[in-house]
Amino acid sequence: MQRCDRILLLNLPGKEQITRRYMCSYVSPESLLPPVELISMAAVAREWKGAHVLLVDSMAERLDEAAVRSRITAFAPDIIVSLSGFECYEEDMDTLRGLKSAFPNTLFLLFGHYATHFPKETLIHSATDYILLGEPELIFSDLLDAFKGQHDLKDVQGIVYRSGTEVLVQGTGTRIPDPNALPMPAYDLLPKGRRYYEPLMAEPFGMIQTARGCPYQCNYCVKSFGTKLTTLTPQRIVDEMKEWKRLFNVKSIRFIDDTFTITRARVIELCQLMIAEKLNLEWACLSRTDNLDAELLQWMRRSGCKRIYFGMESGSQRMLDIYRKQVNVDEARAALLLCREAGIETAAFFMSGHPEETEEDFELTVNFARSAKLNFASFNPLTLYPGTAIFREMNGKVNFSIYPYSNDWKDSSIYDDFTRRKKRFYRKFYMRPSFLLSSARLFLSSPASIAQMGIGLMRYLWWDSKFVISGLKGARDA
Repeated sequence: MQRCDRILLLNLPGKEQITRRYMCSYVSPESLLPPVELISMAAVAREWKGAHVLLVDSMAERLDEAAVRSRITAFAPDIIVSLSGFECYEEDMDTLRGLKSAFPNTLFLLFGHYATHFPKETLIHSATDYILLGEPELIFSDLLDAFKGQHDLKDVQGIVYRSGTEVLVQGTGTRIPDPNALPMPAYDLLPKGRRYYEPLMAEPFGMIQTARGCPYQCNYCVKSFGTKLTTLTPQRIVDEMKEWKRLFNVKSIRFIDDTFTITRARVIELCQLMIAEKLNLEWACLSRTDNLDAELLQWMRRSGCKRIYFGMESGSQRMLDIYRKQVNVDEARAALLLCREAGIETAAFFMSGHPEETEEDFELTVNFARSAKLNFASFNPLTLYPGTAIFREMNGKVNFSIYPYSNDWKDSSIYDDFTRRKKRFYRKFYMRPSFLLSSARLFLSSPASIAQMGIGLMRYLWWDSKFVISGLKGARDA
């Protein structure tokens, strides 16, 4: 029997502000998304098991490790649950090991993409007691039942743990067939105030994951738990939007699905329901250009859609085919222009760094971004992550180590080419007259955000400092 009456969900501290999700993590100095996966776990513990739960979001509350230790001491949890990041993986492991040393009698549970793909290494380097593989909520529920003596620990599938000197891997983790069966995430545990935000979205700001998984076969992408798509119903989504409004009086919502518009009928039904319920919220989502049409966009706009993000990646058909995007570049441009006609902002992620990419491919990408009349664009390096098809195909070209963490191209000239291209991309995209004119209009409604982004861009273009449009980063930037 293991006590599990008090459970703390911990978004780990770090040297920089980081947004962590199962599919990615990234430094986010100008945006911060709520840890919805952690509060989903909290809801399982509270609603299904009757546990007393607490969320400590070190990023939103700006807590260092010492402050986190004080919060742990005050709450005295039986169990601490955390999510590990990507580029911050080594730092996360060191932090967890330090916390476990300080609280040896507390059980530590961890989940995440790297924890799933490297469970034994993660268990050892973090000193964590249990790794939950893949989609964690039902595994977590079964594990808590085992702790209470309701069934044997050896019957719990999807966990990794120590038994003496041996590390046991039980099962591989399975997908949750119906996310509607899960309790609503414990949004009330999130810290009060305007802690979460995204560039040029109304505040207070909230976030909902309405679907998990993505059936598309892009070879570079880490997916939310896999290729099988599972979705919340429109009514469940509206109920969660109402909860955000009730608790935080939010003015905007980000739907954080891998591909929000993948099921056209569901999106239209949701839009109609949002209109009928008079939610009056602006919202944003991530889509593919081949998911859209004029009627769908009209319903999205009428229900409050302000912005759609696209993982466009390249304006070169050759590169899109290499990435297995299954997108036609001319049709993609037409879809982006259709969004503009509907009155919806467009923001696209582009990337560079594939060894086969040429200067001609890059110029096609620049020309595409300009001709599609995007409102915003982000230019990021291609990074090969374990678990993706491109990593398996090209892992001989990278130096990868899980701990100490490194994930670098062996050919350093790839970074030199990317750095040069990035500056050219931003100069050609953001310095065009039409964008400067639109920015002047935006400045009237959001002067602080536009000024901050403008200053960052100018410094980058002329003084060679870092420039990041956080909130406009894809899974590759984790």
